[in-house]
Amino acid sequence: MRLRKINAVVLLGLIVQALGQSLDQSTLDYVATNLGIRYDVIDNFQDTWKSFRVRMTLTNAGSQSIPNGPWAIYLCHIRVIEPAHTKHNPNGYVIPGSHGIKVTHINGCQHKFEPTASFPGLAGSQSLVVDFDAENWNVAKTDVMPNWYIAAEGLRARTITSTAGEDLSFVGPFDTPNKWKRIASDKYDPYTPQKRYSVNDVIDLKKPGQLIVPSPKEIIGLDETRKINLGTGDWSIVASAELKNEAGFLAGKLGIQLDYMSSFRQMELKLGDVKIGGVKTDNKEAYSLQVDAGKQSIMVIGNSAMGVFHGVQSLLSLYEPDGMVPHVTINDAPRYEYRGMELDVGRNFMPKSEVLKMIDAMAMYKLNKFHFHLTDDEGWRLEIPGLPELTEIGSKRCHDIKEEKCLGSQLGSGPGTGNSGSGFYTVDEYREILRYAEERHVKVIPEFDMPGHGHAAIKAMQARQKKHVGDTFLADQYLLSDPLDTSEYFSVQFFTDNAINPCLESTYEFLEKIVTSVRHMHHDIQPLKIFHFGGDEVAHGAWTKSPACKQKAKELGLDFTSPTIVKDLKEYFVRRVAEVSSKYCLDLGAWEDGVLGVKDTPYNRSYLQNRNVYAYAWDNVWEWGQGDRAYKLANADYKVVLTQATHLYFDHPYEPDPEERGYYWAPRFIDTRKTFGFIPDDVYANADFRRMGDPIVNLCEELYKGKCVPLKKPQNIAGMAGALWSETVRTPSQLQSMVFPRLLALAERAWHKACFESEVDKMKRDRMKKMEWEDFANSLGHKELARLDKMNIDYHIPVPGARIVAQKLEVNSAIPGLVVQYSTDGGKSWSDVNDDMSVSGRLVLGTRSADRRRLSRLVEIQA
Repeated sequence: MRLRKINAVVLLGLIVQALGQSLDQSTLDYVATNLGIRYDVIDNFQDTWKSFRVRMTLTNAGSQSIPNGPWAIYLCHIRVIEPAHTKHNPNGYVIPGSHGIKVTHINGCQHKFEPTASFPGLAGSQSLVVDFDAENWNVAKTDVMPNWYIAAEGLRARTITSTAGEDLSFVGPFDTPNKWKRIASDKYDPYTPQKRYSVNDVIDLKKPGQLIVPSPKEIIGLDETRKINLGTGDWSIVASAELKNEAGFLAGKLGIQLDYMSSFRQMELKLGDVKIGGVKTDNKEAYSLQVDAGKQSIMVIGNSAMGVFHGVQSLLSLYEPDGMVPHVTINDAPRYEYRGMELDVGRNFMPKSEVLKMIDAMAMYKLNKFHFHLTDDEGWRLEIPGLPELTEIGSKRCHDIKEEKCLGSQLGSGPGTGNSGSGFYTVDEYREILRYAEERHVKVIPEFDMPGHGHAAIKAMQARQKKHVGDTFLADQYLLSDPLDTSEYFSVQFFTDNAINPCLESTYEFLEKIVTSVRHMHHDIQPLKIFHFGGDEVAHGAWTKSPACKQKAKELGLDFTSPTIVKDLKEYFVRRVAEVSSKYCLDLGAWEDGVLGVKDTPYNRSYLQNRNVYAYAWDNVWEWGQGDRAYKLANADYKVVLTQATHLYFDHPYEPDPEERGYYWAPRFIDTRKTFGFIPDDVYANADFRRMGDPIVNLCEELYKGKCVPLKKPQNIAGMAGALWSETVRTPSQLQSMVFPRLLALAERAWHKACFESEVDKMKRDRMKKMEWEDFANSLGHKELARLDKMNIDYHIPVPGARIVAQKLEVNSAIPGLVVQYSTDGGKSWSDVNDDMSVSGRLVLGTRSADRRRLSRLVEIQA
């Protein structure tokens, strides 16, 4: 018999294979329970702008050895790991010096670490350090997603206990500039208590600074010494049948009877002419609220039922919190017709109850457009009758690399479906949301993002095709991808297969199915007026190797080899979307880049058949040179909704602190004060800082070289909206904290034009802005946050500012009226901070919510 020499590595591989064959569920469960993972950012400066260094420490906390493979650790890493080696590399990359750990980018943010043949295993109590590089930088704890998991073929995947949940305790501290700064020239440092004390810079007025939020146009005869008591039990509401909804809403809030007969104490709701400044206004949302203490009567007059409803909300604002309402007349109308809030439930799902709560709060502050982002790469969230795969596959995330039963795990959703990664609204639930919104005069604008951000829909329709193998018509009827397309691309969120193919007729069959289905859901409750198709962030390189698109380009007379072919094909797609939606008398909605072509030129408006096309302007990062898109689009006859990322993207953190939740790709942070200070009438006036914190004195001269596009058609600015993208938001409490109280500042600017906005001189404008912010902030702390508490909304509580002066502790809050507390025993017991309080040693400080139920993030100060 002839003997062969066997390479040691091959032999080791055979041994590993034998070990792998014996890997069972109990071993996998042991690893999931006992594998400690520690994630530390080591250095963001190592390769300016391009990459940062991470140290991952694996520790076997048990006594049993962790064997070599064939298991793998799966995680969401929002920056591509080892991008030079893993992009478009299905075989992965062995990390040098890692003792045999290979990393592979799968799709989106999903990566996996797996042992190679040289991995020695991990004995009990042993640790292994793996250093790797990832793209760009990481300066925030919430950039790291939880719920890493371990999986092996044929076994049930398990969440790794050390990474489970929302506390992110496995993420190390960001305790040096190389960790909390993006690059060496980054100007932002975490606030010290002393820095925060100076930044807050707001006087506590000891009372609300405004009568109502948002501010009314006209307040006449306010006399707070003369009040009406609504708690006497003998009030009635008088209203015509056409105002039954508004009367019922008011009666429900006050707990009083509806009455169509006169009584001594009555609130009358009626339609009629509204005058502001003595002049009749034709604004359909205008109202007049008249509280007459002498006659013991209240009257709300509106130009429409919507106007009456706004008057009712103002009355309820006056009524809070003691049941007494002052003698006053308020004549009011909104600044903008479109006052909106966008909610992304595609990335992470939120239950119906949270959607209803947001709509309720929107209505309370007179916002009237709920932009419902129902689909994205990571999830499809609405049942569509006849296309069950959209929710059977597209609404679920789990461990399924082939994505045949669900979408792959993304954004910390772990290996199972029982979390925010999975979920959808049934037709009945969606219609319930519509009814709730309609009762509160909030219009629901559903968005189905395409052709980019289409991964969930694409995978669902591929599953449908497989289900109908043998019936070519049914299999291909709604197909969204060209099976022969070999295009290679990376979307902004690192998907390689998320661009719906514009060259297939089945794409437009799908589109029409969605339009007709959603239109039918709306028709008897709140007729659909706008079809929002998203249209944003189509990846460069999509469709460039699609035979279907090569043929379509030939038919359209397009040069398929042109560097503009992706934009050309997208424009064709948008024209087809316009054709379908206009057939059903719908307006069209899109993110700004959805209707911009080569060199940011808006598509010729005459080619889009819809009566109105709404463009949502968002990408105004000043140094990127795109802050003029809003005006380009308005001048080209698009209706523009200002949704500027620098001020109105509520997925950004409140402070430049690693402990604050949120992404920070536009500005480093957006606090409520910044949103309040937005000037919608002059988008260029909002340019304050570059991304790294360098101040901008004059945008048009410094960065745009005197070429700021002027606004020639101001009538095309439809309004403004906030946006909440949910990548880092997995719980209702997190959602509420990110949206509130910034939503109130959004509502203030969308309804009311502040005095500071009209001041041209920047120094004077800043002084005026500070004074007006002071009034608004005091309204939050002394009134409005208590109203949110009653709605069980976990709004963000600002961290206190503090300083020690001559052994005296001085504290303040960005929102005056909230109580600051201190602890001397590490947070076991708390006391209110008092004026002139002498202190010594180390103190822990926190701000209480208005109802004192919750505490802010804590800080320490040394006396």
